[in-house]
Amino acid sequence: MVSRATQWIIPPEIKGNERVILFSACDAGYLDYAISLIRSVDIFSPGFTFSLHVVNPAPNTIDRINRMLEVLKSTRLSVSFETIDLSRLSLDQKRAYYASARFLQISHILSECSLPVFSVDADSLVVNPFDLNFSDKVDAQVIITRRDLLEEQPEHLAILTGSIWFAPLPNVIEFLSRVAADIDRHFTDGSLKWFIDQRVFYRRMKDFAKRVKFYNLKRKYADWEFGHSSMVWAGKGGRKLYDLRFFIFQNLLSDDDAKRKVAQNIVQAFFTQESNMITEWMHQRIQAAVYLTKRIAFYIPRLDLPWKRSSVVSSLPKPLTDDVIELRLYWKEFALRLASALERAGLSVDIFELPNWEINRERVEADGSALALIPHRCHIDFEDGKTPVLFYMQEFFRWAFVVNDRGWSAASSIYPVILNDIYADGQAFDRYRRQLLEGTLPSKFGQRDSKTKLQLLVDGLIPRATNSYGQLINVPRDYIFFPLQIPTDQSIQYFSDLAELDVVEALVAWARKNGVAIVLKPHPANMKSMKSFESLADGETVFYSDANIQDLINHSLAVYTINSGVGFEALLQLKPVVTFGRVEYDCVSFNANLNNLDEAWGYIRGCSVPELELKYSKFVNWFLECYAVDMSNSDASSLRLNEIAAQVVLKVCNSELHQG
Repeated sequence: MVSRATQWIIPPEIKGNERVILFSACDAGYLDYAISLIRSVDIFSPGFTFSLHVVNPAPNTIDRINRMLEVLKSTRLSVSFETIDLSRLSLDQKRAYYASARFLQISHILSECSLPVFSVDADSLVVNPFDLNFSDKVDAQVIITRRDLLEEQPEHLAILTGSIWFAPLPNVIEFLSRVAADIDRHFTDGSLKWFIDQRVFYRRMKDFAKRVKFYNLKRKYADWEFGHSSMVWAGKGGRKLYDLRFFIFQNLLSDDDAKRKVAQNIVQAFFTQESNMITEWMHQRIQAAVYLTKRIAFYIPRLDLPWKRSSVVSSLPKPLTDDVIELRLYWKEFALRLASALERAGLSVDIFELPNWEINRERVEADGSALALIPHRCHIDFEDGKTPVLFYMQEFFRWAFVVNDRGWSAASSIYPVILNDIYADGQAFDRYRRQLLEGTLPSKFGQRDSKTKLQLLVDGLIPRATNSYGQLINVPRDYIFFPLQIPTDQSIQYFSDLAELDVVEALVAWARKNGVAIVLKPHPANMKSMKSFESLADGETVFYSDANIQDLINHSLAVYTINSGVGFEALLQLKPVVTFGRVEYDCVSFNANLNNLDEAWGYIRGCSVPELELKYSKFVNWFLECYAVDMSNSDASSLRLNEIAAQVVLKVCNSELHQG
């Protein structure tokens, strides 16, 4: 019977949003490495819960942990101590025990917290945000580096136990308990030796092969060659000593002043911009490893005021409708959520709520922040300056926001969008389609109630067909739907070479010549600007309708637009879309001009629904899951916010590096 005492010094505090608990075990001598590991998590993959298990802590261990807690910004730390008499063991046997002691504690965490645990060696480092994609196998229960899959290996090398993911299942907990019991047996009979953890684990893995599903861990979570795209650098053997990058990161993150000074001297001597020895990737991470808390200025438009200053000095703002208030409150929600993610990433955030016209370069420079978040702008209408900025904008839906260093829509750095098959497996397109079919997906702007096809026809909201005698009948006539935009809107001013009235007049002339009906819908935010379009309606070719936007899309042949958000909604209804301006989704639309209207018509008549669904789903999945912050999906939005926060940290640090 092994006599050990284990206690929680800092019990785990589960918040309810954890997807995995990070874990490592060490002795007092390896605490140096463990501290560097935990701080690397805090900087490069913020927001996780980390559980540290220390075997035979030294008298100063609690003091060192308390000092570490003072500098952690976003990592929730729990700590357990294990006390055990190892005096009769040789040095190698002690090392073998320290490498094996984790398994019993991991089984306790799995039982108590009911969350997956990802265990890493204490001398590892985290260098990129975790994507939690440990394996492609959705039924995985234990994920470990397996070397026995391609060819037979000696028992002690068949697996590598440095990085392992465990599911919180009874059979996994039993498996770990057996592994721990085997370790204890070797401890008791004096047969502990190096690699005993890998030998015992592999033997039990074969015993449990029919009860536990063991799969191979992706290399990025146990990379001993230190790739820049990996999440975990595993410091195997002497690699952590003779790879200068690993040595620098590990020592910059140490709580030992002397070690940090050595690492800083190496950086100054060999890793300067002038030496050409340092890559941009190293620039960013070295700065992140030593950065002091920086203040971020987060600017929010005053929600009670118009966002454009009136040219009439004495004019008073109109009362806000309930729908406009709801639309604008999403700006506040997004700002609070992103500010929270930035704070968890170790940045201090100052929120400034100002009239939108007061948010300018002069104000940003006066506030002196390390970085500023600017609403409703892009590089086209916001001057360059010393303070780096990120722009954020509400796009397509009231709960969806994009953040980009160049701006939104076609001003952003991701435009033009190039799709590939990586986005085919997302969930957003199917989820939004389901909501649309259920009638629970609201448009960005408030709409009239949806009506049946017959109601729309009777009320004259969509054009009716005629019979062979020229009489109107209650059957919809084929039509093109053109949702009108505000002609002076930035999306047209900045991202279209054509004026909206010119486009509509050319399309009307083409439609009259070809016997095609057009339905125009006024933009609800500025009815005054719609007068020139309303006069085009003739009841024969051109129809003017204020019906529900989804009804008008649903019964149309296609949607023609400059670059309206309605075009995005049309993707969800699998309608052909023709764009005359620039917008993210024009990668899946027909790009038209005033001279190719016949080609556009041929495109919409030749489209097939399966073809449209294939390319539309790729774009929607990419936009809502990989680029925008979709606040209607809490899990996906939390992940994106954390990714953006990590990018902000690196951007701030990179800016400091270049300015320095």
